[in-house]
Amino acid sequence: MHQAPIAPASEAPSPATTIDVTALPDRSLWGVAGLVVLTVGSLGLAWRFPDATLMHFLWVAQAVPVLYFFLAWWGTRPSRPHDVS
Repeated sequence: MHQAPIAPASEAPSPATTIDVTALPDRSLWGVAGLVVLTVGSLGLAWRFPDATLMHFLWVAQAVPVLYFFLAWWGTRPSRPHDVS
């Protein structure tokens, strides 16, 4: 197999921009926590009440997708800056 030559470190291209790594905002962490609680809670309900097919339909097929969409939308919205007066 043909391998591309490896350039020495002095000839390697330097990145034009730097990436600033910061912690996730609190809103994103709460959104992810809500998604985890919703998923684990839904699995717990299905396990606890295996014969409740109407509840499974209403919860899993109707409510959970809407709640997932809401939590994902809410968790990715930018936080508003606090007014410092």
